[in-house]
Amino acid sequence: MKSKGFNIALVLGSLITLEGLATAQTKLASEILARCEKNLEGIEDYVVDLQADLNMENIRMPRMEATMYFKKPDKVHFESPSFAMLPREGFGTPISLLIERYDATLKGEETVGDIRTHKLQLVAKDPATRLQQLYVWVNKTNSTIVKSETVPYQGRSVKMEFTYALQEGRYLLPVQLQVELTVPQRDTIETGQALAVPGAPQLGGLRRSTRSGKILMTYSNYRINTGLSDELFKPREEKR
Repeated sequence: MKSKGFNIALVLGSLITLEGLATAQTKLASEILARCEKNLEGIEDYVVDLQADLNMENIRMPRMEATMYFKKPDKVHFESPSFAMLPREGFGTPISLLIERYDATLKGEETVGDIRTHKLQLVAKDPATRLQQLYVWVNKTNSTIVKSETVPYQGRSVKMEFTYALQEGRYLLPVQLQVELTVPQRDTIETGQALAVPGAPQLGGLRRSTRSGKILMTYSNYRINTGLSDELFKPREEKR
């Protein structure tokens, strides 16, 4: 008969092994996100043309067009009043902010389409953050985020899939984004911090949607490192 002391040692050994495995998965997940951010090394700012096709409940809208201006770390400006109609969940948060706001854990490997990916779970560091959890799928070959999915919050969820292409022969940036929004019939979510969904740095101040539906966003004609002024990103009332 095995002694009680042996059983306790066995349990403790198992716990230590599981804790070590969890720590290793967290460390690897952090390294994977860091490689994603490294894809944007050398980009200080960019300008890109956008087209958005919406298929939302009870809404008929023509294709929207805009020019987006981005400057590190998270400054964004749009030239197109119609883009204020888009739900802000349909745009991403800089990877650097995801790293700052969330703890990542590796949850295994999955195939998205024909792309082999790492699946990561992101959990908010601050319990006051409205979006507490999301999942991202990172291309194992080029360290781009090809898919993200928020954990439903009050019935509301966002799924996103990204397609990338090489710009100026060196920068992998999105050329297409497909967004699927699922919203309860009565949206009770209060306004506040935008959902933190990953991808290239994008819009953070658009109004949220109260309807389910899909958005297809196309990016074209990137102009990288043009030396954008901070003045461009100031609120209108602050500009001189």
